[in-house]
Amino acid sequence: MTLERAYRWLLACYPREHRRQYEDEMIGVLLDDAGPDQRRPRARDVLDLLSGALRTHVRHTTTRLSDPTWRDAVAALSLLAPLALFAYAARLPVLHLALLAAGHPEGLGDSLPLAAKLMAAAWLAVAVLAAAGWRRTAATLASAAAAYDVARAAGEYAEHLSVFNLWPTVLAAMAAAALAVPTSRSAAAVITRWRLGMLAGAALLAATAPAIAAVVLPGLWTEHVRTTWIFTTGVGRLEAVLLGVGYALFALTVLSTTAALRRRLLALLVPVGAILLLTRVGIGNWPFPERAPHGGIPDALNLTQWLALVLVPVLTFAVAVATLHRREQP
Repeated sequence: MTLERAYRWLLACYPREHRRQYEDEMIGVLLDDAGPDQRRPRARDVLDLLSGALRTHVRHTTTRLSDPTWRDAVAALSLLAPLALFAYAARLPVLHLALLAAGHPEGLGDSLPLAAKLMAAAWLAVAVLAAAGWRRTAATLASAAAAYDVARAAGEYAEHLSVFNLWPTVLAAMAAAALAVPTSRSAAAVITRWRLGMLAGAALLAATAPAIAAVVLPGLWTEHVRTTWIFTTGVGRLEAVLLGVGYALFALTVLSTTAALRRRLLALLVPVGAILLLTRVGIGNWPFPERAPHGGIPDALNLTQWLALVLVPVLTFAVAVATLHRREQP
């Protein structure tokens, strides 16, 4: 391989727009700076080119995300994410309240931790504040809730060596980050009123699904289903159907938006999908919350798995943004 071809391989790491404008000039400078008998790039040049490529990608991504349509997508996410997290966190508190109201204290089991009730209330408050346009207050509350969820995930890993329920942590961090971004329109204005009603119905249905299955319609479809794709395990068939309908309404809300907004919302949700795939069907059957049948403790995650958990959502989001930009480019 010639020196020029080696440099062109390195420059391929830069965005296409940057290469189109500067590649020949950069190649000329690099070749002029090379020694007379040099056959391969110096280590210093390799590091400089790779670090420059990373900075250029970050700069281009930041520029793309400053587009008004991206800001509308961020505003929509700042409402979608808290409502989804409320629906996820409120299931047990609502079930306990329904059992108590129906006079079934024996079904309550251990008293529900106060933290579980507070998390459901916190995400509901964040969603209301985001819909009303009080983004700064919502961002503060969402940051506190996200910090608690990080501590919850860390405690779950310390106790069970499990990352099975890591997706709410990622979505909580994204909600807090989305609310910290200034937008020209409120989340309710971006989503529109009828979609806001659909979102509220979806969140309410998903949050009350266990209570409906256990208290309102206790004798209907009682056989259990073991599936991880409704974000829980070992539930009755009725509850699984209700949860599935609620999640379908969330999906329909996203899919019913304009094409430009829909594509950006899906790109923003790529990290959640990536972490869900990694933790539910991940590499080498990653440990689940249950202990091994013989009473042993599952193996801890190795360095490669930790790097995958950190890097894959970030890289898949970068790929989604770049792919979307290339598709929409004239």
